[in-house]
Amino acid sequence: MRSTSIKVSASFLGTAALLLCVLMPGCGQAQNASTYTQALAAFNAHNFQVAASLFAKAEAANPGQSDALLFEGKALANLGRFPAAEQPLRQYSTAHPDSADALYMLGFVLNREDKPKESLEVYNRAARLSVPQSDDLKSVALDYVLLNDYPDAIRWMKQSLQFNPRNQQAWYALGRCYYTQSSFPQAQQAFDRALALDPNDLKAATNLALTLEMLNQPAKADGAYRHAIALADSDPHTDQWPYLDYGSFLLEQGRAQDAIPLLTRSIAIAPTCAQCHGKLGRAYDETGKFEQAVAELEHAVTLSPHDAKLHYALGHAYRSAGLIEKSREELALSAKLYGTKDATGPK
Repeated sequence: MRSTSIKVSASFLGTAALLLCVLMPGCGQAQNASTYTQALAAFNAHNFQVAASLFAKAEAANPGQSDALLFEGKALANLGRFPAAEQPLRQYSTAHPDSADALYMLGFVLNREDKPKESLEVYNRAARLSVPQSDDLKSVALDYVLLNDYPDAIRWMKQSLQFNPRNQQAWYALGRCYYTQSSFPQAQQAFDRALALDPNDLKAATNLALTLEMLNQPAKADGAYRHAIALADSDPHTDQWPYLDYGSFLLEQGRAQDAIPLLTRSIAIAPTCAQCHGKLGRAYDETGKFEQAVAELEHAVTLSPHDAKLHYALGHAYRSAGLIEKSREELALSAKLYGTKDATGPK
């Protein structure tokens, strides 16, 4: 049987609690400790939005008496709110200059804010206090990527992997560094290692396919692209790149008809992608669908008006469609743009 109770108004209870808090020594500190404990529980449960708010309240109620600022910064970083995370981490690091934990986290946040020089300076300070971990060295390497210093990026990424050979994201990042440097055999090895640790890594699968294509191994590249597309099809958050990359590969292999569904899918995901419309226009042109080719390529040059390659493709499509005067105009514009800084448009 349900027990009965006397109903008391919420306003009365609130007033009573406030009076008790005034009369009892240490009540404010106890409430703050409770807020901090709740914040830690939310943080450990990965409820970072709630945790960040509670840590901010705990710090405001009792400034400098806990690690609330440090954990607020960590919670905000986990939410991807890096500019917001920087402030409490800087404040905590100033008050606790011997906290390597705070400095390593601040270095990571600055990296994600595209501030590589500041990030490296903070990482150097942190390394004087405590030996870095694999992920710390990976972020150092990514700072060098932002500085366009790939030899140093590769050196530090290798150091990261010496600390932890199972750091899957470091293998992927190392592969990207090698790919950017056109060191394709080394890139393949790195992407293979990344996929051995996580076969469902869509980015690693796509980049392995791109690498095999650059190594002139079309059969292996085709298999890798198919694997990437299978992963993309099951990922509701995928971007257009797996479909665009595979569609572009098929175009280069003379398989324009097979490329059309993939390129159509890339546009469904990213309607403003000029490359997607341009490649689909090319596929239509190569399969004799000239009206559709013109429409796609006209839209592509609207999205990226300074891309010489798109204007050249549109000129070719106009010629296929029998629009000779328009073809001449576009080909002339393409030739002019090839001599300008923005000739190739977005990559």
